[in-house]
Amino acid sequence: MANPKGAGDKWGGSVRRLLLGILLIGCFNGRTFAATDLLPNAEIQADPEAVQSILLTFDRAEKALRARSLSEIMAIYSEDYQNLGLRKEETERIWHDLFSRYRIIVSKHLFSKIVVHHDRKRADVTCTGELRFRSRILKPGGGAEPLRIQYWFEAVHHLVWEGGMWKIYGHDPGQTESNPSGSPVHLLF
Repeated sequence: MANPKGAGDKWGGSVRRLLLGILLIGCFNGRTFAATDLLPNAEIQADPEAVQSILLTFDRAEKALRARSLSEIMAIYSEDYQNLGLRKEETERIWHDLFSRYRIIVSKHLFSKIVVHHDRKRADVTCTGELRFRSRILKPGGGAEPLRIQYWFEAVHHLVWEGGMWKIYGHDPGQTESNPSGSPVHLLF
């Protein structure tokens, strides 16, 4: 299932980023991909069962987000989760704050690489995506304007097999992460 060596890089990194950007424009307008999706040319270093299980973890997170279920969102985090010095408890407070501030929160995740380590207890998922909310400000035509909470490009989600499922253990920042306040991005999922 893995791509032949170099197959994903035949046009070079710049063109790959441009194509990802074009895909994201369509995706974030709700026209191209599901909330969580594997890019067609994604590099896979895992068996199909592991890939499906990893996708299921992020699908669970999406369902919890739509249901505004703090306990279900927190269930996708490892007990040992840590990101930019924040542990699971601090991350839970961030989610609580987001749910109290914003009525509708949506996200998009496009996976370009999935690597399951040989021990089958750890995985790395390269992801481009965003977390946004629907504002109460109406744009011309009457729809609510989507506003970004954060976005990331080729960030790496580190997962660990824990309690019979993949859980998020931490993140490595992508090349162009941002949030509206300009502070360092703490990827939520």
